[in-house]
Amino acid sequence: MFIKKPLSQTERRIVQVPASLQLPLKRPRSRFFSLFWLFSIFCGCVWLIIESISPNQPKSTEPPKFYSNQAQQDLRLTLVDAIRKASQSIHLVMFGLSDTAILNALSHKTIPTSIYYDPNGTPNLWSVLPDADLHPVHSYGLMHQKILICDRETIFIGSANMTTASLTMHDNLVIGLKSQKIAQFLIEKSPKSPGYLRAMVGGQDVEIWLLPDPRGHALQDLRRKIRSARESLKIALFTFTHPALIDEVVDAQKRGVAVTLILDMHSSLGASNTAMERIKKCGAHVLQSQGLQLLHHKFILIDDQTFVTGSANWTKAAFYKNSDCILVIHQLNDTQKTFMDRLWHRLTSESRPMPHKERRRT
Repeated sequence: MFIKKPLSQTERRIVQVPASLQLPLKRPRSRFFSLFWLFSIFCGCVWLIIESISPNQPKSTEPPKFYSNQAQQDLRLTLVDAIRKASQSIHLVMFGLSDTAILNALSHKTIPTSIYYDPNGTPNLWSVLPDADLHPVHSYGLMHQKILICDRETIFIGSANMTTASLTMHDNLVIGLKSQKIAQFLIEKSPKSPGYLRAMVGGQDVEIWLLPDPRGHALQDLRRKIRSARESLKIALFTFTHPALIDEVVDAQKRGVAVTLILDMHSSLGASNTAMERIKKCGAHVLQSQGLQLLHHKFILIDDQTFVTGSANWTKAAFYKNSDCILVIHQLNDTQKTFMDRLWHRLTSESRPMPHKERRRT
């Protein structure tokens, strides 16, 4: 019977597989790759967090950028960052200016700073910004524009006032772009002067209308754009009372254009109720915003290609009395379309169909 003799210590050394050939070496390698992937995922998460909270300022070579607090973007942080980075001049035209972070950023600037504001929407600024060139605008209508220009090139224009509620709570949209030509046009025009400019920004066609426009050119242009729709109209407004624009939207629905209108709930129960009833009656999809915040948007997206926004509500006062502005962006690019798709989905998901009016019993 063969009995296996235990190996001596010397023999064990001889038959031992060299460490470099042992399979267990794969363990450290697999552990290395696991750690590498974990580190990559961690870096990706950090990058996404930074991208979501850090301001992404417009660039001179790029088309206009879209910003909205409903798209998880910090409007206040973006505007404060632009003010802090300004090194030559600041030109601000704003209906409501009271946010402490904005005022603090402005108070620390030693560059020429001109501020035009409506005394009805902005408290006394003399004690807060003693070194700024302040221009309270007194006029028959509201000084309702919302425009920030830094270094005569970087422009922010949209529906958001520089108040804490407007920047952090209410639903708003701001467009950022870089254009010396547009900046010069806006600076040279006083808040009460009408005007029109067409320019290219990063290869994209842009139009700007300044209101009031007593001759009605801006209104007629908006009506023509609505008339040009062939497939869809997506409209989100705070106030909608202008009868001519109501007629255009109704006519668009009747000729087969898919019309969806979202209005601020508070306005839809009051001033805008007539517009909602008429447009709903013609078969359009009519929605009301929900919640305490204001749906403060003022835009229309035509055939997912042409975008019209600004500070102007769709009222007679906006076109004929107020100092307002309208911005038109033609041929939206893929990035802008993706942004608007997400914003529109957010708007529709947070809105509800307009309830039926209860008929009085006699």
